[in-house]
Amino acid sequence: MRRSATITAAASAALVAAAGVANASHNGKVGGPRDFAVGAAKNTFVTGTPNHLMVSAHGLGPDVTGHVRAKGDLLGQFTLEGEVTCLRVEGNRAALKYRFKHASGSAAPFEGGGIQVFIEDNGEPRGGQSVDRNTFDPPQPAGVFDTNANQCDDPTLRADYDPVDSGNYTVHDGG
Repeated sequence: MRRSATITAAASAALVAAAGVANASHNGKVGGPRDFAVGAAKNTFVTGTPNHLMVSAHGLGPDVTGHVRAKGDLLGQFTLEGEVTCLRVEGNRAALKYRFKHASGSAAPFEGGGIQVFIEDNGEPRGGQSVDRNTFDPPQPAGVFDTNANQCDDPTLRADYDPVDSGNYTVHDGG
């Protein structure tokens, strides 16, 4: 059974149940503004409903900038968007968090909260098929998210990356 690994999937999973570190180290040194993770991909929830994730994140730690948009349909249509609060790039993998500045539809109760997603860049699509993968942590309400909003986990420690249906991510490790 395949689990969508996009931000939208994570937000929706929480709806069923109820987006670098501040001084991120990167191979022993603070990462630079050349690190980035950008792109868009579509996935399918385990329920068979679609979702779409668009990511643009640059820099690390307190110098991160970027924006994420997500939309999908799980227990009703939803949209999420917000500013990136951390980015950690390790090789071809990136972890990023973003705060839900806007959450509508079935995701509306999560406005102000946030989520961490992980993306893996395996190159350009081959034969029209994406080769990239992603995964996510469950979304968090605002108070919980705030405690670690600027701390991203090491994306190389995740073992549960899932293939995306279509799209392309680009991860650049400027370290």
